[in-house]
Amino acid sequence: MAKYIALDTLKKSADEVMTFVADISPNFARAMAVDTAPAKCIKIWNPIPNGRTDYVFCLWEAENPEEINIAIEALRDYLTVDIFKVDEIDWKGLAESLNVEPQPQKS
Repeated sequence: MAKYIALDTLKKSADEVMTFVADISPNFARAMAVDTAPAKCIKIWNPIPNGRTDYVFCLWEAENPEEINIAIEALRDYLTVDIFKVDEIDWKGLAESLNVEPQPQKS
């Protein structure tokens, strides 16, 4: 499966979006946990509770972007979603494979 970032832009107020998301969260979480959705949302970075109300960022696994669009169909009235494929860089894994020793942190 490929990895994708979905940049979700709010179409409605943050309060409206968060209320809707809270309502659908149990079913969405269940679908993600038991792999019943065509794509799997791995993580969401939500800055709304911290005062940033323009974007939400989601990391997905899917065969293609269309699968993500199917999984988020219920959110179309609340979000505009820009989906793009990404490569994942595991810096710790890379350092380990190169036998790079961690440097002590300066105080």
